[in-house]
Amino acid sequence: MSEGMALAKAAMDNFELIDLLCVIDACASDRLAGRVVAMSKAVEELRVLTGDFVSSDEDATNALTQVALERGCAVLFDEQPGADIMG
Repeated sequence: MSEGMALAKAAMDNFELIDLLCVIDACASDRLAGRVVAMSKAVEELRVLTGDFVSSDEDATNALTQVALERGCAVLFDEQPGADIMG
C-alpha cells in the first residue's frame, strides 16, 4: 500500500462512510468532463453534517478525496492555506 493510500485509509477511519458518501453526492456538480467535487465545499459540508470541527482539514480532505475518486468524480483542490490572509 502506498503512503498516500495509507494516509487516506487512516483519514477514513475518522469519519463514517455514509457521511462521506452523502457529502460527495451532495457536492458533486456535473460538468461536460464529468462530475467534479470542490474540496473546500465538501469539507465544509462534512463538518456541518457530522458536527466534527476537531479533525484536521487534511484528514477530511483525504477521506473525501478517496470516496470521490471511487465514485468516479474528479477532485478540485480549491482551498489554499493562508488564502484568507491579506498581505
